[in-house]
Amino acid sequence: MITQTLEMIQEEPSASYQMIKDEHLALLVITSQTLAGSSIQLSTYQQVVFSDCVFYAVEFQGVTFENCVFENCNFEFSHIRGCKFKNCNFNNCTWKATSTINTIYENCDLDSNLSQLTEVNGNKMTFTFEIQLPIAC
Repeated sequence: MITQTLEMIQEEPSASYQMIKDEHLALLVITSQTLAGSSIQLSTYQQVVFSDCVFYAVEFQGVTFENCVFENCNFEFSHIRGCKFKNCNFNNCTWKATSTINTIYENCDLDSNLSQLTEVNGNKMTFTFEIQLPIAC
């Protein structure tokens, strides 16, 4: 398995607006990226690590994240609607003035601030546990 790293190196930090639709990314490490006022729709991300990324006032709609990691990411003023997070981990993320509506969090490790956001607005949190029972012969 090969994982690519995507990193933007700039002398001055800048943000970019993007309309991202029907994007499919897998096996990537994305670091130090900033999206501001952007929209991400109907996209799929599998086994992607987002590290030190800023999603400022980004609208996520109908996006699926599977086996992804978000570490030290900032989601301030963002809106997450009708998305699905499966087997994702969130570590040390910022959620100031963020909303999450009708979104599924399946087998995710949520940081405490995101956990509070998911308790309202039609979000679903599901966890699957494997239990092994002894078989009597």
